[in-house]
Amino acid sequence: MTRRSSIAPIPPGALDLAGDAVRRRRALQSRMLERLEAAGYEEIIPPTFEYAEVFVRAGGGEVADRLIRFLDLDGRLLALRYDFTSSVARLAATKLADRPTPLRLSYAGKVFRQEPERDGRRPREILQVGGELLGEDGVAADVEVLRLALALVGCAGVAEFQLNLGHVGALAPALAALAPDERAVVRRLIDRKDAAGLAAAAPGTLTELPFIIGRRDALERAARLMAASAPNEGVARLQAIDAALSDGERRHVVYDFGEVRGLDYYTGIHFEIFVAGAGTAVGAGGRYDDLMGRFGRALPAVGLAIDLDALAVAAP
Repeated sequence: MTRRSSIAPIPPGALDLAGDAVRRRRALQSRMLERLEAAGYEEIIPPTFEYAEVFVRAGGGEVADRLIRFLDLDGRLLALRYDFTSSVARLAATKLADRPTPLRLSYAGKVFRQEPERDGRRPREILQVGGELLGEDGVAADVEVLRLALALVGCAGVAEFQLNLGHVGALAPALAALAPDERAVVRRLIDRKDAAGLAAAAPGTLTELPFIIGRRDALERAARLMAASAPNEGVARLQAIDAALSDGERRHVVYDFGEVRGLDYYTGIHFEIFVAGAGTAVGAGGRYDDLMGRFGRALPAVGLAIDLDALAVAAP
């Protein structure tokens, strides 16, 4: 008769990994860190936990409920690492404050998150590899990080994948023209892709631009649409990025003008990477020029993070 263990199962969202699952992740992590080092990115190892204030300062109040928090013996509120970008910003503004820019920093390790409104099926620990470029605000910096994102996914041997690329500045002028309460409603309609609702709530470019998605032809369509109004910073930036990419890089890029999630965090480009077989994005990133100033060292910044767990499952 088999005895049933009395040991409690692991908490919802935690991961037990062994054997090939571990080997795949470690091999991917090693290849990606080598690629980042070759591109001039210095690896850092920030602490696994920080004062909770660090993550709230970077991500805003909505992050607070997603932190896995606990009290230190001195009564200060600590949190397991919610993301690396917050720690990178704090480190660049403190220990690395005397370093000249641009700073190219890379990292590998776990982040810990919880979704209060979910049922625990989403992972609460995620193995990531990523990089941040601090102190450069031009098109070349955006292109550098996008190329790095493509190269890191390529480290997994994935031939077919898609990088959905947008820019905050594409929708921002039309949204800014709305009253705050109207803006919130319109953003929800855009997120739901509710064409009829948008037509009633926000006539003009907002009824068409959010539904433009595709490759270079979609970018050209967006440019024609916006040409009838004032010059659009976001579309112009994406055109400059597109011109800088090679044909091989461009074939993975899809321009998406209907993504509104993250508009309060990103200040320029934003992107997600999708691979067949993965139930979620395997990577994300963008430009966040306002973040560093929250830690006392105002610097333009752009970065990316790859979800190794999701990629390892989907990779051949």
